[in-house]
Amino acid sequence: MWAGYPGEAGAIALAEIIFGDHNPGGKLPMTWYPQEFVKVPMTDMRMRPQTSSGYPGRTYRFYKGPAVFEFGYGLSYSKYTYELTAFSRNKLYLNQSSTKHKINNFDSVMSISVSELGTELCEHNKFPVRIGVKNHGEMAGKHPVLLFARQTKQGNGRARKQLVGFHSVKLSAGERAEIELEVSPCEHLSRANEDGLMVMEEGTHFLVVEDQEHPISIVI
Repeated sequence: MWAGYPGEAGAIALAEIIFGDHNPGGKLPMTWYPQEFVKVPMTDMRMRPQTSSGYPGRTYRFYKGPAVFEFGYGLSYSKYTYELTAFSRNKLYLNQSSTKHKINNFDSVMSISVSELGTELCEHNKFPVRIGVKNHGEMAGKHPVLLFARQTKQGNGRARKQLVGFHSVKLSAGERAEIELEVSPCEHLSRANEDGLMVMEEGTHFLVVEDQEHPISIVI
C-alpha cells in the first residue's frame, strides 16, 4: 500500500483501510517503474522510446518496458464493471474541404494539421461519452473512472494511450450509475508528429475504459 504524504491523519486512514472500515478507491497518478529503471540517466528526459539505444521512454503514454504498477492502478474491496453506453459519433469526417493541406507521413499514414482544422471545426467535433459503472462489492465506495484513447497504428512516436478524462463516482453496494465525459478529438485524438506539429491521423482510434473499447474512425 502506498500513501504518499498522508499527513498527521495518515496512520488512522491506513488503519481504517487495513481493517476494512473504509473502502479505498485511489488510482496511481504515475507509472511505478522497476528497479532497473535507475540505470536510465536522470538527465535524459526524452518521452519517446528509442529501440536502437534501448531507451524505454517515460510516462504511461510512451514507456514500453515492464512496470511494477501501471498509471491508474488501484485496489478496492469492491469489484467494478464498466459499460460504454452512448456515443454520438462513430466516424469523424475531416475531408469536407479540399483546401486543407493533407500530410502523408513517412509511414504512409494520412494526417491533417489541427491548426488547419480551426477552432470552429474542433468545437463542432466534440462529443459526449456516457459510461455505466457498477459496484459489485458489499461496501460503498468512491471510484475514479478513467477514459483513455489509443490508436490502432503504433510506433513512430505515437503514444501507447492517452488520458481523455476521469470522474469519481460514489456508489453504494450493488449500485449502478452513469457518468458523462466530453471527448475533444482535436485534443484527445491528435498527436505530435516528427516535426512537432499536432496532427490528426486517418484510421481507427479507440476509446478505452478498462476492458471496454469503442472504435472511432477518422476519415481525411
